[in-house]
Amino acid sequence: MATPILLLNTKIEVQKTLGSTKTITAISKASEAVITGTHDFSIGDLILIAAVVGMVKMNDRVVRVKSVSTTVSFVAEEIDSTNFATYVSGGTATKITAFDSFDNVTSFSFPEPAPTRLDTTTVHDTIKKEVFGLDEAPQITLPMNADPLSVTVKNIRAASLAKASRAFRITLQTGNVLLLNAFVSGGRGLDGGVGAVATASASLTLLSDEQWLAS
Repeated sequence: MATPILLLNTKIEVQKTLGSTKTITAISKASEAVITGTHDFSIGDLILIAAVVGMVKMNDRVVRVKSVSTTVSFVAEEIDSTNFATYVSGGTATKITAFDSFDNVTSFSFPEPAPTRLDTTTVHDTIKKEVFGLDEAPQITLPMNADPLSVTVKNIRAASLAKASRAFRITLQTGNVLLLNAFVSGGRGLDGGVGAVATASASLTLLSDEQWLAS
């Protein structure tokens, strides 16, 4: 029987600062992708991958360093690239050097994205016909107690104005870790009535597949 997940003692963090960008020169197709390029990363570091040509499924991901081969390459923990397109050229790897932590989030909503329904009905049909296209971009909603001057709200507001993404690390009470990269909006608003706790909400739109890690 699966152990229920209790949303208690949950830590939600948003990227604050980044290190210098490193150039990628190769990515292997393997059960755990090996990313080649001169670097100074350490085991456990979180890295943003971007601008890869060919193996585009690696783009906009947050990957965790499982192991390193001196300063020549590193293994992206549990990123199975076996069936990805072949790496062609380019790409950057940038270490996330610090996070801001939320302390006002009251709930967490991450529904399964639904596929786009494409209408293929012709004038000859007697019932509507549809096929499934791409899944909608996954979205996460973070309702919160309003705090427009908090460090985290200022962070995500800056990202929203700049149309920039932010990496997130969410650690559950179980120790499970969710990594994702998303465009961000909201957080600075205010909603409520007389005598009620003022609320706000932030919305995250994922740029790439999220990744769950056991710990």
